[in-house]
Amino acid sequence: MSYRELKDLEESNRNILLSMFNGILSNIKNTSMRKMTDIIKDIPSICKMHYISYEHSQLKRNSYNKTHPIVPIKGEIYSAFITVGVGKELCGMHPVVIMQNQSQNIHADKVNVLPIEGDGNKINPKYQVPITSDDLEGDAFLAKDPSRVIISDILTIDKARLGIKIGRLKEEKIQELNKKLKIQLDL
Repeated sequence: MSYRELKDLEESNRNILLSMFNGILSNIKNTSMRKMTDIIKDIPSICKMHYISYEHSQLKRNSYNKTHPIVPIKGEIYSAFITVGVGKELCGMHPVVIMQNQSQNIHADKVNVLPIEGDGNKINPKYQVPITSDDLEGDAFLAKDPSRVIISDILTIDKARLGIKIGRLKEEKIQELNKKLKIQLDL
């Protein structure tokens, strides 16, 4: 059953959530109104991603070879919804580069990624790698060209967060990311 086909929240559950929200509101200090509204607006998306993750787990459990229904490849770029973070943590819809090994990409529920941000003209070479559409295989292109891969913001996300596949980096650029990642992690 798809997420859209699920029943709406029952009145008793709505009341429980409203009561919880009221309790939470009494404990929130006057900080960032924008951050709080972003968190609240993300709740439906988080619930939907959680359900999709559950569906993926069920499909994987029922498959013969226990493969995950989403099998990205190292170096592929996907859009991903990263929910509200704390402080300077990245949040919102961002492209990400898959950096996990193929065995884990086949079987794991989560994936290691590096986020991509716009304005690849401003690069700190210690922890950022510039990329352009020329760094992608085939006819794929970046919405923000040039962009930059943020090596210091390694993320582990559920595959349910992965959206549309944008393309795949050329092997030379993947190797460049590998080298920077080894430096970042002191490997």
